[in-house]
Amino acid sequence: MGIMSLAALAACQSTPTKSSFDNPMFSDETRALEKQLNAEAAAVGAAQAVMSMPAAWDPTGAASLVTTPAGLAMREAQRRQADARMDAQLAKDQAAFYRKYGLNPDGTTTGRKGPLSVD
Repeated sequence: MGIMSLAALAACQSTPTKSSFDNPMFSDETRALEKQLNAEAAAVGAAQAVMSMPAAWDPTGAASLVTTPAGLAMREAQRRQADARMDAQLAKDQAAFYRKYGLNPDGTTTGRKGPLSVD
């Protein structure tokens, strides 16, 4: 059973991928949060795999009635929390971008000169 658990965990591991936020507009905090959220999602997937293994060995199938909804609820809770955290971080990045270039959130100028000003 231990070997199968290790095999399931190894299968959930992936090679590092390129960040979706490799752009000067996004902060290092955003890229770090993305990496952290990816690791949390992988952990949730590994937990789902470990939970489902005993259920797969149940000849009656009754264990699946418990583990399937529990796994889905766990994944949905993690997804909602990750979305909220990333949305908050992106709002911080957008506010910093507007301040840097002297813009209001609606795109109008604040009257301050930005770094690309020719005046």
